[in-house]
Amino acid sequence: MWSRFLNLNMQFRNKMILSFFIVIGLTAIIMGYSYYRMMSRELEASTLQGLERMTTQSVDTLDLHFKTASNIGYSYFSDTSLQKFLDGPPNTDNEQYYRNRIISNKLQNPLISFISITRLDGQQISSYYYYNRNVKSLLDEEQAHLFDKALRMDGTPFWTVSHTTISTTVTPVKTVSYIQLLKRITMNEQHPIGYIKIDIDPGVLNKIFPEPQKSDASKYYIADRSGHIIFAQNKEDIGKSIAGSPLFAAYKKAPRSSDYVNFRYENRNKTYIGFYERLDAGDWIVIGNIPLDQVLSKVNSFRHTLIVIAMISFLAAMLIASLIAAGVTRPLKELNKKMKQVEMGDFGATIEVKGKDELSTIQHSFNKMTAEISSLISKVYETELLKKEAEIKALQTQINPHFLYNTLSTIDSISSVDGDERVSFICIALGSMLRYNLNGGSLATVQEEITHLNQYLSIYQIRFANVFAYEIEVEPGMEDLILPKFLIQPLVENAIIHGLEQKVGNKKVRITLGSVDDSFLKIIIEDNGVGMDPAMIELFHRKLNNPNAIVSRQTSSRTMIGLANVFKRIQLYFESDPRVEIYSQPGAGTKIYFELPKRTA
Repeated sequence: MWSRFLNLNMQFRNKMILSFFIVIGLTAIIMGYSYYRMMSRELEASTLQGLERMTTQSVDTLDLHFKTASNIGYSYFSDTSLQKFLDGPPNTDNEQYYRNRIISNKLQNPLISFISITRLDGQQISSYYYYNRNVKSLLDEEQAHLFDKALRMDGTPFWTVSHTTISTTVTPVKTVSYIQLLKRITMNEQHPIGYIKIDIDPGVLNKIFPEPQKSDASKYYIADRSGHIIFAQNKEDIGKSIAGSPLFAAYKKAPRSSDYVNFRYENRNKTYIGFYERLDAGDWIVIGNIPLDQVLSKVNSFRHTLIVIAMISFLAAMLIASLIAAGVTRPLKELNKKMKQVEMGDFGATIEVKGKDELSTIQHSFNKMTAEISSLISKVYETELLKKEAEIKALQTQINPHFLYNTLSTIDSISSVDGDERVSFICIALGSMLRYNLNGGSLATVQEEITHLNQYLSIYQIRFANVFAYEIEVEPGMEDLILPKFLIQPLVENAIIHGLEQKVGNKKVRITLGSVDDSFLKIIIEDNGVGMDPAMIELFHRKLNNPNAIVSRQTSSRTMIGLANVFKRIQLYFESDPRVEIYSQPGAGTKIYFELPKRTA
């Protein structure tokens, strides 16, 4: 009601004066026992909610860590190459490969302290070796026990308590480990070949729970449903049981209404709040307690603060008046907040206008300003898009007149011989190439691009009969990947014109398309032409590494123009610079290698 009253068409100064008297009156009303009781309940509820959020966050973090370790373990379990390696005789190269892979997994995942893969004969591949005899003896004995349990689980992964070492000490410490039996799986059978063990760094587990203070009597455990402690901040508690404790007895009696449950219980004439939440891994729970007086400490502190405020409230009327004025100027704060959003680039920020005073006029002007800025940005963005599309189409439609001239000359020479079917073949191929160039669209599949390249090279093969040959090798499964049109042809054309036409004898060009990994593909163009000297190669790299040089059309070398054309189109389509390598020696041919992201329709 007061908010609606203050939004009336009053002068800003009158609003401030009226607000002062309203706040003084509210201060006198809220001073009392009822306010204290209300705030006590809210603070207690807020503290319990904070405890629930903290516990839930800890459980979510634990589940995420366990899932990460499980995913790593499954990647080894499902690795058929690893199955063959473990099932066969020892192989030094494969052993070094998997050791490097294990070390890489450990380095990339700080939550892991140790990873090991053990064969049936006891030979182990691990992220590091133990040289201390006592440590090795303890861990070998434990691993034999874990291996027996893994055999009984028959490939089902499980979590358990085990010993590990960390980088700061060689002393074994207890932690939580992921264990899974590894099997050789074929169409006819499956049999054990070893097992994998992944240790969680206990330091990571410690950081998940809040650090206990000197006066903090709260405790946190990871335990199974029988009360056996899986992990605790106090390492001496790991492996013990809390089944007979008042905390666990109260946990057993607590209602299971949700994943997170808190309950109260008495222990030695002191009231505690217990809590637990389920974990996905190992059918475990996070369980703990906190003294009730610790939860209510904020309530008691608030009571004392409230008494002090009540005593000095009327003596600090001017201070309160300034605070009230600050509350009345909330529209200015809102305006300042929205202006900061605009500074950060959010030009969609608007203010809800209330009233018709001076501040409302400013708010109207601010909203109008942001709307105009957004409109201008949209227009500029659309203009840039149209400019980019026009540039792409201009690059695509470039056709080398040298090629067209030589093609037509070849047709003219052959046409003088009656009945030569090569004329028909060249015309059909040239017509298909022109249709491919003019049929619209800026993208094509690898299969379409290779078909166009075959037509292009077949014409050259007729022109240079008996001395020119070409090879195109495409890795299976890449035919449906998407490329910008005419991405490869300019580079092949450069190889023929500048590398092969000047060569005496057999001329050959080879084009290879293959995968680098799941995200990138490679394209290689090789020729046995006259090659290039080191100075020319250096000039190539200098031009390609300079974006301004790529855009520039003032270079006299058509080879540079062709490669710059390809570079520019890759930059426009993929918004990144491709990796390019050029290898060449005078008289030994040229090889161009580049990579770009895989794209599908």
